[in-house]
Amino acid sequence: MERDLTKEEFRRYHDYLYAKTGIHYPDEKIELLSNRIRKRLRATGCAGYDAYLTRIQQRGETVEQQAFFDSITTNETYFFRCQRHWDFFKSWAQQRHADAQTRKQPVRIWSAASSTGAEAFTALIVLQQVYGPGFGGTPVEVFGTDLSQAVLAEAQKGVFSAYALSQTPPDVVKKHFAKVDKEDWLFDRELAKHATFARHNLMEPLLGKGLFDFVFVRNVLIYFDGKSRERVLANCAQVMQPGAPILVGESESLMGTTHPFTYVKPSIFVKPATAAGAAPTVPAAGALPRRPTATPAPTPARI
Repeated sequence: MERDLTKEEFRRYHDYLYAKTGIHYPDEKIELLSNRIRKRLRATGCAGYDAYLTRIQQRGETVEQQAFFDSITTNETYFFRCQRHWDFFKSWAQQRHADAQTRKQPVRIWSAASSTGAEAFTALIVLQQVYGPGFGGTPVEVFGTDLSQAVLAEAQKGVFSAYALSQTPPDVVKKHFAKVDKEDWLFDRELAKHATFARHNLMEPLLGKGLFDFVFVRNVLIYFDGKSRERVLANCAQVMQPGAPILVGESESLMGTTHPFTYVKPSIFVKPATAAGAAPTVPAAGALPRRPTATPAPTPARI
C-alpha cells in the first residue's frame, strides 16, 4: 500500500482515533497519518487501510490497537527541555523548601505526557539540587503517564541516547548518568526509585492517585482540538492541590480555551488557592500562592 489515505478513509481513521483518545489530526496531516498507518500495514501484513481499521476495532485486538496508538504519537523528548520551565520549577521548589510549613511535606509531581521519562527524571534532578541528597528526608514522588505503552517501557528502563542529554549540563551528566555503551546512558538508579510510570489516557480522569503539587502537561495539547483540550485540563485540575502550578508546552496557547487556571506567565498557570466562587489573585512574576496547610478537597472541574 503506497498511496495515502483517501479523504473518506482519513475521516474514518480520524473519527476512530478521536473517539478513543481525543487526539485530533487536522486535514493537512493526512500524509503524516498515512505514513504512520502504512508502517502498521507492513508490520501486520494487512492488505489495506480498510482491513486494518476493521482489525483494530475488533475486541481482542488490544495489542495491535496499542501498537497503532504508539505509531501515531510523536515522542521526541530530552532532559531540561525548555530551560525557563525548569528555572520556574526550581524557584517553586526553593520557595517550598524555604518555608518551614512545607519543607517536610511530601512533594508529588505528575508528568502527564511523560514519553520516555526525561521530564520526570529531570524533575527529580532539580528537586535533589534544592533539597539535597535523599531530598533531606522529604518524601518525593514523580508519577509519569503516557498513552504509549512502548515509551513507558523505555522510561522504566531509564536508558537514554546522547540526543536526550544534549541540553543537560556536563556536571549533571557526570553525577546522574552512567555510560552503558557508545551511544546510551543509564539514569541514576537511586533517583529513579522515586518515579513510577503507568499508561493513562488524558481524556479520562486520573483515578486513585491522590492530589499533585505540580503538573507538567507539555507538548501534548497540540494533539487535541478545543473541546478535548478543555476536557484534558479539567481532568488535570481535579487532581491538583489548590495553588499547584501547571505547565503546558511553549507553543501551546490556551487562548480561547475554557480552563480553571490562573495565568502566571506564558505557558505557566496555577490552580487558584482561593475558595470556590472567589476571584483568584494573579501571582506576581516569580511568586506563587502558598498552598494551604490544611488542604481542602478540590471542587471537581466541570467539563
